[in-house]
Amino acid sequence: MAKAAILIDGAYLEMLLIKEHDRAQVDYHKLTLGLVKRVSRYAGGHVSLLRTYYYHALPWAPAEPDEEEQDRVYKKRGFFHRLEYLPRFEVRLGRTQRVLTEEGATSFEQRGVDVQLVADMVNLSAKGLVDHIVLVAPDSDFVPAVRMVKDMGVVVHLVHGGNLSASADMRMACDERIELDGDFVYDVRRGGNVRQPDNAGDRHADEFNY
Repeated sequence: MAKAAILIDGAYLEMLLIKEHDRAQVDYHKLTLGLVKRVSRYAGGHVSLLRTYYYHALPWAPAEPDEEEQDRVYKKRGFFHRLEYLPRFEVRLGRTQRVLTEEGATSFEQRGVDVQLVADMVNLSAKGLVDHIVLVAPDSDFVPAVRMVKDMGVVVHLVHGGNLSASADMRMACDERIELDGDFVYDVRRGGNVRQPDNAGDRHADEFNY
């Protein structure tokens, strides 16, 4: 039986839900099942889920955080912890780094996230563990890895938003494209299973560089 792995850039998915779906809170188990169902439709036969990998990082906080900063980290850590209890779900965490631009402005960048995603994608494909990779990750930096796993015989499905779409290079490199439109998000909305922290990603989502 064909198998699929889903690889989710958590910061991108949060941004998409905030900007395109009015901060919709989704049930991540329903989300993965919905994506696998869509892949099965494209494949013309049943595809089972091997595992979902979720990549993110805790919010940046100074050495001596104030109460608001502590609360933000606490909520996010709790959210990641709850995701780990979902069936066939793995959480991979990088770190968030504060960066000063040449203009003196402050931005926040995730480090160590993309490299984990690429490593998992290549490892799963090289070992023959999956026939399909489902990428909820739009960055064109992933194009070389996508091409590599395609050469191993793996079909790569790109999941993206409408306005917050993937790069043209990624859209071209991947085999299939799945848009998280309003109907899809409505079908996988949260019903009390896993609760996204209040304002998750709201204060920092616009500051992440993709």
